[in-house]
Amino acid sequence: MTHFIRFSAVALSVIALHSCGDSLPSKDPIEKEIMSDKNDFAGRPVVFYNVENLFDTKNDPRTDDEDFTPYGYKSWDEERYETKLERIEEAIGLIGKPPVLIGLVEVENREVLEDLIDEGKLEDVDYGIVQYDSPDRRGIDCALLYDEDVFKLKQSTKYPVTLPDNPNYLTRDILYVEGEIGGAEMHVFVNHWSSRREGKRETEHKRIAAAKVLREKVDIILKNDPDANILILGDFNDHPSDKSLETILRAKESGFASEGDLINLLYDEHELGEGTAVHEREWGVIDQIIVSQGLYDGTEGVGIEGRDAEILRRNELLYTYSDGGQKPNSTYGGRKYYGGYSDHLPVYIILK
Repeated sequence: MTHFIRFSAVALSVIALHSCGDSLPSKDPIEKEIMSDKNDFAGRPVVFYNVENLFDTKNDPRTDDEDFTPYGYKSWDEERYETKLERIEEAIGLIGKPPVLIGLVEVENREVLEDLIDEGKLEDVDYGIVQYDSPDRRGIDCALLYDEDVFKLKQSTKYPVTLPDNPNYLTRDILYVEGEIGGAEMHVFVNHWSSRREGKRETEHKRIAAAKVLREKVDIILKNDPDANILILGDFNDHPSDKSLETILRAKESGFASEGDLINLLYDEHELGEGTAVHEREWGVIDQIIVSQGLYDGTEGVGIEGRDAEILRRNELLYTYSDGGQKPNSTYGGRKYYGGYSDHLPVYIILK
């Protein structure tokens, strides 16, 4: 009976339009359905990806980017740049549906992001860009791409990470973006914390400094709304059980979180010995997705399928050694050009 009533109402509407001399809308029902699906976030991913040095080929005199020029150490030319863009788009496409949000780090500027969203299937989505130039000496930044039809941008800013005893310390800012999705507010942070290049213990204080900045901003949001949807994406250069993440940021394993704690959706993968990057043939989960309890529980109308994040571990993205060991299929190994994807694997969640 319901179908008959609906059909009758539509039929009467069509007759009325014709009788008045008005024309029908140009879009057919199938096209309307496609548009409706495009505006729906359910079943679509949020991705984080350290893309390993997405540089253009031009020399920026303000930064140390000379290696990534045609005459630099990496012999970085237009052909290699175009291949890099294709590889990133291909990797993201392996997840399936086009992402609602894409957090990216190790990108040089807005121009490379514009080139990326013009690549392959990414150009089918109206992606907006949030990116700020950071004080990093090489000029690499954090960025967020967002589907403008689904995620309504409200505001954005960047939060610097400093060391009181070292005024010359320069690193990536923490990117903050506030928007609305499905009628609910969403707070997104994109992070790229200091590396362990000089040693884990020697550099730990830098990542602790970043964790303190981020925790302070999270506390402000939660004070105003304890059920707030907070989504933290990043390459933290620390594992989920390290002090910066578990103690300072208070990002815990699900089931062990107390009120006000955050939940690290890749803690289980860390305990199972999986990883997103390799150091000295050892996998480690340094790329992570961390959420507030409100987002974990779906309190405000947006949730996460399975309440879990995934590492995109696909053969295309991996290099296999002769002994069977594997690592991410990177663009470079030192000076040698491999033409791969990145030295990190993407991580993602599916929204519901």
